[in-house]
Amino acid sequence: ITTKAMNNKIQSIHLLRGIAGISVVLYHFKGYLNGVYAQKDLGQILFGSGAFGVDIFFMISGFIIALSTQNITSKAIFATRRFFRIYPAFIVVFVIGVITVYQFDPSENLLRGLFFIHRDYSLESPGFGYNVLGPAWTLTYEIYFYALFAVAMAFSHKYRTILTSIFLVTPVFILQVYFNGTISINGNAAANIPSDYYTYGLLRFISSPMLIEFVVGMLFYELYRNININVSRGIAKFVLMVSTGIFITNYLSGHFTGFGMDKAGVISAILLFGFLFYDKFVGFGESKLLGYLADISFSIYISHYLFINPANYYKPEFIITTNGLGRLSMMLTITLAAGTMLHFYVERPFISIGKTIEKNIFSYKKKKQIA
Repeated sequence: ITTKAMNNKIQSIHLLRGIAGISVVLYHFKGYLNGVYAQKDLGQILFGSGAFGVDIFFMISGFIIALSTQNITSKAIFATRRFFRIYPAFIVVFVIGVITVYQFDPSENLLRGLFFIHRDYSLESPGFGYNVLGPAWTLTYEIYFYALFAVAMAFSHKYRTILTSIFLVTPVFILQVYFNGTISINGNAAANIPSDYYTYGLLRFISSPMLIEFVVGMLFYELYRNININVSRGIAKFVLMVSTGIFITNYLSGHFTGFGMDKAGVISAILLFGFLFYDKFVGFGESKLLGYLADISFSIYISHYLFINPANYYKPEFIITTNGLGRLSMMLTITLAAGTMLHFYVERPFISIGKTIEKNIFSYKKKKQIA
C-alpha cells in the first residue's frame, strides 16, 4: 500500500472507533433496561458485552499511534499531539464532576484521578479501583503506552513498533512469572506483588496483560502497511462477513465478557482484522452516523459516566418517572448532546492549538538545521 494511501484516514478504524465509543456508553447504561420488561435481563443481553469497546480502543490506539508517527520523528511533536488530544477535554469533565458529584470524594482520590493514577492498586486489574471519573482509568494505560512509544522513537524510528512491543510485554511476562509462577493474558491477571514491596503500585500496573492489546494494534498496522497481495472483492467480503459474524455471536453469547486477550480482546481482534482486511482490499464508504459517533467518541467516552452519578444522586423527577427504553433514550440524548458540545468547543479547539504549537516546533527545528 502506498504512503499516500496510509496518510489518509483509514475508514475502518474510524468506524470502529464510533462503534467502540457508543458500546461502552450502552454498557454503562444497560441497567436502565434491566428489571423493567418481561425479559428481566434485557439490558444485560443487549449491552452486557459492550465493555469490549475498551479492548478495541486499546488496539485502535496501537494502530493509530504507529500510523500517525510514520512520517514524524520528533518526540516533542508526538508529545504535544497526545497532550492536546486527551488532557483538555478530560480536565473540563473532571472539573464539572468535582463541582457536581465528586466533591464528597476523598481529596486523595481526586488528586489520583487528576494525574491518572488508579484509585487502589491492591484491587483487581485492569481497573485497580478505577479513576474517580469512571472510564478515565483507561487513560493511565494510554499515557504509559505513549511514554514507552516516545522512548522507542528516541532509539529507532524505523523499529519503533517492535521496541515499544518489547517494552510493553517484557514486564508483563517477567513480573507474572516471578511473582505468580505462571503467565496469563487475562485482563485481571496482573502480578501478585507483595503490598510492602517497593513501587508496589507501579509494578502491579506494568504487569497488567491489558497492555498486550496495544501490541496487537501495532501488529495490525505493520501487517496493513507491509503485506501486499491480490485479494478479490468477494474474498474480502467473505472475510468481513465471517469475522463480523464470529464477533456478534460471541458478543451476544456473553462467552467473552471480561477484559484481556482471552476474553473481549480476542473477539475485538477478530472484528478489527475483518474490518481492516476489507478496507485494504475493497474500502469502506463513509457513514455519516458512525463517522459522527467516531468524531465525538472520546468526548462521549470521557463524559457519559458523569450523567449516571447525578441522576442517581439528585434523583430528579423527570428521570425517576421515565423507565426502560425511555430512560435509556433520554440518557443517550444527554450524553450525545454533551459529547458533541465538548468535541466542538473543547476537543477540536485544543487540537488546533496543539497543531499550531506543532508547526512552531517544526519551524524552529528547521531554522536550527539551516543555521
